[in-house]
Amino acid sequence: MITPDSNLYKNIVTTWKAPGELWLAKLPEHLLKIEKLWGLESIRPLDNLSFHFVGTAKRKSDGLEVVIKTGCDIESLDRERQWLRHFSGVAAQVLETDKYLGATMMERLSPGETLKHNKDLDDDQKTIVIAGLIHELNSRSIISGAFKHISELAKDLDVLEGAVDSRMLSKARGIISELTFDRSQDRLLHGDLHHDNILKHKSSWKVIDPHGYIGDPTFEMAVMMYNPLDAYPTNSPLRKTLDRRMSILNDYLNFDMQRMKAWAFAAAMISTAWDYGDTKKLFGIPFLVAQELRS
Repeated sequence: MITPDSNLYKNIVTTWKAPGELWLAKLPEHLLKIEKLWGLESIRPLDNLSFHFVGTAKRKSDGLEVVIKTGCDIESLDRERQWLRHFSGVAAQVLETDKYLGATMMERLSPGETLKHNKDLDDDQKTIVIAGLIHELNSRSIISGAFKHISELAKDLDVLEGAVDSRMLSKARGIISELTFDRSQDRLLHGDLHHDNILKHKSSWKVIDPHGYIGDPTFEMAVMMYNPLDAYPTNSPLRKTLDRRMSILNDYLNFDMQRMKAWAFAAAMISTAWDYGDTKKLFGIPFLVAQELRS
């Protein structure tokens, strides 16, 4: 089902090594257990899987179409389940979970089109959609749980020592330290809120695939500045698009402009570090965004 040349296979083996290979080998048996547990017809994988298996199925009892998500990192999937349930209504609805199997059954969003692929909205309008979701997410109170604080992401920058300008690295570390010192306004964040993680459901938009961090509410806007890598208008310079998006977010959320620029830079550097850790190469939109925002 999952071939060795697929992104999912490569990502799991690269990230989790031998345990990941073992999990992949047992995946067909694993899916059969999930089908039996929740009375499902055969689970069919979605396209373009990255780090977790996601598939669709129908519930035999009532024909309800559902989405199944599972993976070898059970703890992160458990945190994701907690996050989704906390943000019920804004996020895809969780129907069933099984921590032992590391599996979650969710409602299937319809039509399920991502904000990135929507042809009716321009970049400004898509940014307004994201602003509305950030406002709703930030309005929810923080909850307890095993969620990482965004300050912990600073250590991920270490891999860039000697690979990038030391001033960029120092700037990113300084931003994270400064903007996480006062935690009195911290919220539970999605942490990966961008155009590919926002799906159309009937007449509204819902979020999926949270990372789940605790931290400064302004951080929530940072990821959509560089991710997804192919969601930029082709008729506008990168810096103009970044400035325009932040201007709209400032209008709708009243976030401090300098704070947004700082977090956008730091988040892009963190993403650059993740890319470099996997490939030992500096490439892609995150590093370009960081370079644009370094001053």
